[in-house]
Amino acid sequence: MLTLVCYSLHAQKWDREWGLYYAYANPAGAMGNIIQQGHGGSVYYGWVNPGGRFAVGLDLSLSLYGHDKSRQEYEMDDGTFAPMDVVVTNTYLNIVVYTRWYLTTEGPLRPYLVGKLGYTRFMTDLNIYDPDDWDHCKPLEHDVLYNDGAFVAAGGAGVKIDLASVFNRLQPAKFYFDTSINFVQGGDVRYMNADADAGHNKPAPDVGHVTAGFINTQTQIVHEHHVGHLYQSAVQMTEIRVGFSMHISR
Repeated sequence: MLTLVCYSLHAQKWDREWGLYYAYANPAGAMGNIIQQGHGGSVYYGWVNPGGRFAVGLDLSLSLYGHDKSRQEYEMDDGTFAPMDVVVTNTYLNIVVYTRWYLTTEGPLRPYLVGKLGYTRFMTDLNIYDPDDWDHCKPLEHDVLYNDGAFVAAGGAGVKIDLASVFNRLQPAKFYFDTSINFVQGGDVRYMNADADAGHNKPAPDVGHVTAGFINTQTQIVHEHHVGHLYQSAVQMTEIRVGFSMHISR
């Protein structure tokens, strides 16, 4: 269906738009008691109708909301042991379909309303790095400790500023500075955040904890190392985006 819609929009000579953003997320409600903030990037690609009033497309974003690093003894493939950097990373991925309604179709300022519907995925990854590998270009081991997802909906508003109004050499109505604010609501999701151990007054329900197995080099006993608590709450956050966009067909 998506392929047919894309082909139909292209056949009708709809304009195409795409954008690249920095995204800041401020969780609210029970989720805000566990996750302080999220930072990431977002990219979208869509089609604008010939009148320039309506747009529809796909929006992808990936944000980091928690990070923990510790030193643990790690058993190598040859049976030897060495201290390694254990890094636990908490991220979430949003895959949504968006619609935009541009309030104006011409001029240096183009304010718009936006609505989104899609799916979010919260993920906790464990990576083990050699501390002598200063750039950590490749982990010795990678494991997905936990992941869960939920359907989400969002609504917000934004404005595009035509960069041709600032830089005279640019083609008008092609390159834009773009900023927006979105309010995201979704279903219940289980997620982890090692940073939440620092303490919050009213945490979300603690439904478990996440561990990873490591070995004691003296006793040769494998122990479970606690890497964070597992929480459950509804997806609720405010997202602010700042970036650039352009209309490809112009």
